[in-house]
Amino acid sequence: MIGLSLRCALLATGLMAACGGAAAQPAPAWNPADWNPKPLKDDFILPLPCGGSMAFRVVGTGGPRDAAKRSHLDDRQVLLGGADDEVPASGYLRTDFVAGPFEDKTNARYYLLGKYEVTNQQYDTVMATECNTAKSADRLALPKAGVSWFDAVEFTRRLNLWLYANKQDALPKASGKPGFARLPSEAEWEFAARGGLAVGDAERGNRTFVPATADLSEYAWYAGPSSSAGQLQSIGTLKPNPLGLFDMLGNVEEIILDPFHLNRVGRLHGQPGGMVVRGGSFRTPKEALRSSGRTEFPLFDPASGKELRLPQVGFRISLGAAAFSDLGQAAALQREWNALRSSSAGEAKTINPLQVLERILRDSANPEQRRELRDAIAQIGQDSRVRSELEARAVKGLWAHTVTMRWNVIASAGQLDSWKKVLDEPDAGAAASTRKSVARERMTAEHARFDSFLSTYLDLVIQLATGFPDGDIAKQAALLRRELELLGDRSQLEQLDESLKIVTAYQRDSKMRDTKALRRAIVGDRAWLAR
Repeated sequence: MIGLSLRCALLATGLMAACGGAAAQPAPAWNPADWNPKPLKDDFILPLPCGGSMAFRVVGTGGPRDAAKRSHLDDRQVLLGGADDEVPASGYLRTDFVAGPFEDKTNARYYLLGKYEVTNQQYDTVMATECNTAKSADRLALPKAGVSWFDAVEFTRRLNLWLYANKQDALPKASGKPGFARLPSEAEWEFAARGGLAVGDAERGNRTFVPATADLSEYAWYAGPSSSAGQLQSIGTLKPNPLGLFDMLGNVEEIILDPFHLNRVGRLHGQPGGMVVRGGSFRTPKEALRSSGRTEFPLFDPASGKELRLPQVGFRISLGAAAFSDLGQAAALQREWNALRSSSAGEAKTINPLQVLERILRDSANPEQRRELRDAIAQIGQDSRVRSELEARAVKGLWAHTVTMRWNVIASAGQLDSWKKVLDEPDAGAAASTRKSVARERMTAEHARFDSFLSTYLDLVIQLATGFPDGDIAKQAALLRRELELLGDRSQLEQLDESLKIVTAYQRDSKMRDTKALRRAIVGDRAWLAR
């Protein structure tokens, strides 16, 4: 009996079926309202002990569509933080990288992030030693708060042990091997919080993921009587971000896997610190909530001498995988790394291959070698000219597209101005009421067009500002300007000149990398835009 009791205790987090008796009966399924109140058709569902479940969302990181160009070392550069005057030093603009370990049917890479913050029911089930851990019904769907960094890591450890013993097939696979649960990294959390690839580059740079037409209160629980009123709220009661993730801002602050690092003006400082939490909580003022917000807490409480546990701190988990899954992949990675090192080294030293070959040609006394070198130099020169011409055409094409899109933005803004003017007219009977009703409908439709035009325009601005050398951008803008002058197209010339100002401002002024600042620079402070 003692041996059986010990065995049952060791198997308690979900293996009770081996112990006989009442525990051998299948645990009843959980009420979906407690763990996935807003189901979406493409949710990834992970089983938990005792008949439980946890929902996840795919966070794509992309990758080359051409199979020949794919590499295990593919990752995506992302801008994190912010650059406006209100952003604290810890959240200043910086560059980081994300890459998912899993691949979908198109070979695009992704990772998985908890759709909601871990709830009391989920936490208690994984951490407990038996299944009858039911709490009062009104607490099941509340996010688990008051946990330390070590508690959150222990949760993922116990969950992985149970999954690997019971439900390995339920885990996503990377190179045929099951992944595992862990806390998200800072880059993973913020990239997902901003909307990931579900939004454009420009929208990802906004202070929050909340659309300009909506209010933060529709998406986040924050301090104050108009929102949380100082109380934790059940998961999934507000709207999700563009990836279908709930409570990325507010409710509980979320613990991250990485230690905290100071921001050294554009990059993280070298000293690791304490626990970093993201997203703000039900105690955070509305004006302080932002996707770039990050806070450090010590791992231990000097007053109690124990692990630090705060009532506003909880967590959500990520599903990842090992970077090296097998020896075959390791060999492929080494080959790709060697190729990348060669190309990177060439870039770093700024070696001009034509100059090297011409020097070898001058020093060579072998007629056959000299002939081969002359042919190689001619071919490289031709290839270089072709590439330069293609790039020049690409830049000029981007400028032309940018000019057209800006014209659409300005024209749409003018339409919105006219409908807003109708709405602002004083009430004067049934005719005015009808006119306002029509204006309201037209304004709603035009707003959708305007947002689409502006989003595309901002993406084009960012491509021009960050994707090409300054000289190439200016040269192609000048060429397009001459063409427009010959055509006498004054309207397009005006849009080109204004776009050039925006691109230049984005390159030179970090404050302009905030999308709201860019919007104001493009269309001003119109009444219908200020929401």
